[in-house]
Amino acid sequence: MLQSAPNIVYLKAAWAALGGISGPNAKQSYEAAGLSFMRVNHSTLVRKNDIQVSTMPVHYTRQELRVGFLGRIENEVRKMVAQMEPILLRDLELPTGYRLVIELEECLRLLRRKGNRSLSILVIPEDGAAFAATLRIEMRVFLDSPRACMFACVTDSSMRHHVDLLTTAPKRVRVPRADSYAELAEQMATTINAALLLNYTAPLAA
Repeated sequence: MLQSAPNIVYLKAAWAALGGISGPNAKQSYEAAGLSFMRVNHSTLVRKNDIQVSTMPVHYTRQELRVGFLGRIENEVRKMVAQMEPILLRDLELPTGYRLVIELEECLRLLRRKGNRSLSILVIPEDGAAFAATLRIEMRVFLDSPRACMFACVTDSSMRHHVDLLTTAPKRVRVPRADSYAELAEQMATTINAALLLNYTAPLAA
């Protein structure tokens, strides 16, 4: 059975709903946060504007409502990773000795604890691999909409010198946006593949 795609409309509404009753808005009224409630049998449907963002029991606390938002967001994040991971594994042309790491569990831990809104996807050396010049790549994917911030550099063995592989890339390449997380993954793979075509070890050897 195919995994359903993340619901972008829901994600945006759920994050807005969570922000409306958290942090500096922790004491803001539900009405001021744009939330409305409708009781259906033994449940309460919670909406942000016209979008249903949670289903709660009849009686609940403000903290339980926040946790409910985060639980639904977590489900969408898992769908997001399920959509992006096979594309990155298929399309990224990584050098020998490197592997892709998606820090999903760390992302979800920080999501539950702090409402963290980003997921780190890394390219790191295989265990035991050693290089004269080491690639360091991070693709930071945001959880509220299909957008990312990308970092790619290579460092020498002393860790004192590095070359930014995206220094000449336009902002729309380094900070891509897309209509879906699948499209975002394709853009990210294209950007990293292009960066890896550069003769990035020459400046370090100079």
